[in-house]
Amino acid sequence: MSQQKRLSLTEVECEQRTYRTWLEQIEPWWAQSQWQCHFLVSDGAPALIKLAVSGLGCVSGADLFHAMRALGQPFGSALGQRARALSKQQQLAEPYFPCTDALAQQQRQLEQDQQTYHSAMETISLAVHPFSLGAPQWQLGEALTARLAVPLQALAQLVPITKGQRSHQAIATFESHLPSWAEGIHAWWQWATQALAAETSDSECQNWVLTALLPWLYWSQQADKTRQPTLKQRYQQATSDAFDQLFEHPLTLALDNAEQCCWVQWGRWITAKYQRTSSAVEGRNGYLSQRHHVSRGFSEPALKSLTIIHNFDLKRPDGSTAAQRLFGHDFPDLFEWVLGNFTDLPMPRRSSQAPQLNAPHSKLFPA
Repeated sequence: MSQQKRLSLTEVECEQRTYRTWLEQIEPWWAQSQWQCHFLVSDGAPALIKLAVSGLGCVSGADLFHAMRALGQPFGSALGQRARALSKQQQLAEPYFPCTDALAQQQRQLEQDQQTYHSAMETISLAVHPFSLGAPQWQLGEALTARLAVPLQALAQLVPITKGQRSHQAIATFESHLPSWAEGIHAWWQWATQALAAETSDSECQNWVLTALLPWLYWSQQADKTRQPTLKQRYQQATSDAFDQLFEHPLTLALDNAEQCCWVQWGRWITAKYQRTSSAVEGRNGYLSQRHHVSRGFSEPALKSLTIIHNFDLKRPDGSTAAQRLFGHDFPDLFEWVLGNFTDLPMPRRSSQAPQLNAPHSKLFPA
């Protein structure tokens, strides 16, 4: 089996992020590398979509993180407002009417709507994969569209609680991304089958890799990456089911240990190439996006502090930080360094209405 090429990372600072500037930075080294781009995942910026389709000649995939966040925002906001309003009503009514039928009914309806919302969003996250979660088999674009129709219909039933057109627009925008996710899955499958054909011409071995080995490796990677408890449990169950199917295949035990290790290594390489979102792999931007849950944005000091924390403090399972991996050497512990360089805190700002020290005694202590 041939060794896979290692890709390098390049970063360029530029004031403008347009299609022209993206292409100017990519073309000089892209044309010489003879690389092929299969699909590009972005947050929907028109410049990046044009770069993928026109500049690189590949499929442009929508970012699932941004799409789900935009889809859930109007519904989550409306449910949160209802919950706060109902809680306030219950606090005001509690001294006089401990539990009225009207409030109890509103509480039950709120819990039901919250369950519908969370279930729909979870179903969407579980659906966008190259394999079907219920059975370790390929998932094509038509099946993906059918799977997503059910949770989107459930969200459509919650539109009245939002009292506006934002929820209609959010669902319509999300539905417009369905073809790009389907194309991304098809592009990855085409890549996997072509790369596999270059490794072996044995049709039995190819079938074993595609239908038995890759599902197990893919779901195990998803289970390792996911932190959300419910999703992690579903992915772990899918990993277990795929593992059982893998060892039921007659070719699994027929291969020696060396061949199995080689195919596992290749399978991990190709399964890691399917990406549903760019935010989760954007490094600093992905870290910041998880903390940017308010509309007012970050202040400059806060942005610099979060960037330093990401580069010098956040660690991977192997214990390395981003700065260590980039520069190839260790750095002092961030917390210890801050303590060692800590200076006196600035004095608090004096209010314009605070009494002055040189004010007359009668004004400070009136009779």
